[in-house]
Amino acid sequence: MAYTRLPLNTFLAKYPAFTTLTDQPYAAWATDAEAEIGESYGTMQQKATELLTAHFLASQGIGLAAGTAALLATGATSFKSGIFSASIAESVVAARVKGGLASTTYGQELQRIKRRLFGGPVLVGCE
Repeated sequence: MAYTRLPLNTFLAKYPAFTTLTDQPYAAWATDAEAEIGESYGTMQQKATELLTAHFLASQGIGLAAGTAALLATGATSFKSGIFSASIAESVVAARVKGGLASTTYGQELQRIKRRLFGGPVLVGCE
């Protein structure tokens, strides 16, 4: 199946965390993801491109509750608002602060696809 960018409403149905997403940022980040994910992903190109788009959006704080993106960037491991309190595992905070694909669940899922498609032994320095 060839890759086709999902219409915004379909993307939102698959990735409901991005309820505040509008056309312009979606198009911009989807374009970046499309440039990075190519035909070498074969049948997984559609899913990989969607995941990378979602990863880029989440990395920008789009789809997170107000103030949560800034809170996570500080390395906080817990927060409280009224009667609600939450704790975030230090390993999760460390991954998010470090950046890269491991910093979001979408990126982690993309990493699994990449390992499955492109993993294996690599020969280095053979002469």
